[in-house]
Amino acid sequence: MDRTELDYQMVLLQRGDESAFEVIYNETKRGLFSFILSYCKNYHTAEDIMQNTYIKLRMSVQSYSPGTNALAWIFTIAKNLTLNEMAKRKREIYSDFEQGAYEFGEYTIDDKMSSPLLKMVQENLNETEQQIILLYLVSGFKHREIADMLDKPLGTVLWTYRNAISKLRKVMEKENKDED
Repeated sequence: MDRTELDYQMVLLQRGDESAFEVIYNETKRGLFSFILSYCKNYHTAEDIMQNTYIKLRMSVQSYSPGTNALAWIFTIAKNLTLNEMAKRKREIYSDFEQGAYEFGEYTIDDKMSSPLLKMVQENLNETEQQIILLYLVSGFKHREIADMLDKPLGTVLWTYRNAISKLRKVMEKENKDED
């Protein structure tokens, strides 16, 4: 869905068209989840924050300004909710050390949901590189869309993507060499 169509759906939602929310949700859910996961690094927390993002979107849709970047607006809500949740969880004190390790560990995706590629991305790339790789490869966004979402110049996104791919390629080559 292009920016104009998403903006149109946001205007319809502002006017009370409930079917517009379904369209917005279906068109943004994969990318939004990847974006949130790249920040919080916890599958279940990302699901909760994603749900909260759509609730907040519905509650504050009237504050959306038509003609602006709707996707960036939605991702800003998600980013703010994610950062707030992460700050809140850092202040929590756990009496169960396993729970603390669960909350603050790396990606806590069950084995059946994880992949070697996701693990490689998480272990070898910084946060910005992870976001760009996940949004491009997993969610299928174009580099220009990612630049808009992350509020970065297109050249920076392209450069970061190429560097991240180069890092991953070197890691894979090293692993293949070590296996031989």
